[in-house]
Amino acid sequence: MRARQEVWLVGVVVIGVVTLTTLPYLYAARAGGTNFVFGGFLLNPQDGNSYLAKMMLGWQGEWRFTLPYTAEMGKGAYLFLFYLALGHLARLGGISLLLTFHLTRLVGIVFMLVSLYRFFAAVFSELALRRLAFILAAFGSGLGWLAAFGGGFTADFWVAEAFPFLSAYANPHFPFGLALLLMLFTPEQGYAPSQNKRIPLHWRRFVFQFIISFSLGIILPFGVVIALVVLSGEVVWKLRKSLFPIQTSAISKILCLLLGGGAVLAYDIWMTRSDPLLAGWNAQNLTPAPPLWDFLLSFSPLLLFWMGGGILSLAFRRRLSAHTHPISAIPQLPTLLLWAGLGILLLYAPFGLQRRLMMGLYVPLSGLAVWGWHWLATRWPRRRRLLTILLFSMALPTNILVLMAARHGIQTHDAWLYLTKDEDRALRWMAESLPPPAVILAAPQTGLFIPARTGQRVLYGHPFETVNAAVQEELVRDFFRGSVSPSSVPSLLSADYVFVGPREQALGGLAIPEFWQIVYQNDSVTIYRLEP
Repeated sequence: MRARQEVWLVGVVVIGVVTLTTLPYLYAARAGGTNFVFGGFLLNPQDGNSYLAKMMLGWQGEWRFTLPYTAEMGKGAYLFLFYLALGHLARLGGISLLLTFHLTRLVGIVFMLVSLYRFFAAVFSELALRRLAFILAAFGSGLGWLAAFGGGFTADFWVAEAFPFLSAYANPHFPFGLALLLMLFTPEQGYAPSQNKRIPLHWRRFVFQFIISFSLGIILPFGVVIALVVLSGEVVWKLRKSLFPIQTSAISKILCLLLGGGAVLAYDIWMTRSDPLLAGWNAQNLTPAPPLWDFLLSFSPLLLFWMGGGILSLAFRRRLSAHTHPISAIPQLPTLLLWAGLGILLLYAPFGLQRRLMMGLYVPLSGLAVWGWHWLATRWPRRRRLLTILLFSMALPTNILVLMAARHGIQTHDAWLYLTKDEDRALRWMAESLPPPAVILAAPQTGLFIPARTGQRVLYGHPFETVNAAVQEELVRDFFRGSVSPSSVPSLLSADYVFVGPREQALGGLAIPEFWQIVYQNDSVTIYRLEP
């Protein structure tokens, strides 16, 4: 009966998260009407379109990643294989890239939530606590909604990798990556390979862990760093406690991470430093951690409950018996403490990609918040329901605001979210008629959509994946303002075509020379071919 209740709970939460993170996309797709076409992304459309551009490379048969938002192709490298593989899969299945993206996202949500429940099932011995932690981690967020009333925009509104709900809403690789990370952090009784008497158990576990580690390196390389740091901390912790039988498991996982995920990570670092174009991209691909006040607000009320319960535990630890002691309900408390504590230290380490190390940080903090809640409920059992209502009433509003913000963008047909019908027709023509890799000169916002929908390259389209992005963006803007011409600026000479639509016309006074050849035209978009 208990197992059936747990299956039902996971099923209900999966349906809830899938519904809440999918209905806005369906609504957006239908809301375009006769004049607009939905671009496919509601949270961080810049990165969303860049993922679609990587899938387009796979659709074209490529396994090497080249920067689609940079005019020069370069040799490329075996990076972003997850999205390249999805592009190949979409082509083989005859499914659109966007549909493949979102179907994979839904599969990732299920994988993530099942792994999340298994993790908390190993952490908490009491069913009520694991349920509370699971629901909180699946739906919760921070107190950024308080800052929003004053015009603030904190990390819990946009750093999708840190929060499971936002991960489910944003893309497929965050849910898949978090699921793999959770499997590494879950004690082996939480997940075990199927029984096979021909292969010794320790070898089956090693192969299983190697596959997880290698997959994590492919899908979410920064997850390998997090896993190595936390599992190494676990080994140190258990050595201090002389827990040698359990210590072997963590050492085995570390070895698998080094051989599998570590090898992938080492290749990624080598290529992004040795290839000139990828090095230029990597140099500007900086993701600093949010300010400390932002972090504290974004991860409260979890921090408040954790610290409140911690203070109470120090005050009353001698008055509670071993049987009623709240710590007895959390056999894997060190895992939560190590993941949360070391994760916070990593976040503020002197490293240019700090924010990437926030991956899944809401999960251990949810567990620690439930530990704090349990301490408070043990001390004041009559306030248990009130404490639960207080926790969720503070943790849910930010995600509600995220969904409401998407509704506003949909109703106003925000230019980052929608293309006009004429723009969509022009891009379809480019995808069908222009042999890749043509280089297109277009407004910065149009340049975001072109590689994702046509497979053609642009001079500028993305703040990270366009090499020397700031200079290129200003150059493109000056061109459409009429300040420069292709013949006067060498980098503009690499363009093969000029896309002139509503966004380009809004930038200013581009004068069209008579010798530019029109290759496509509709009511509001004209595409010109530039002579060599």
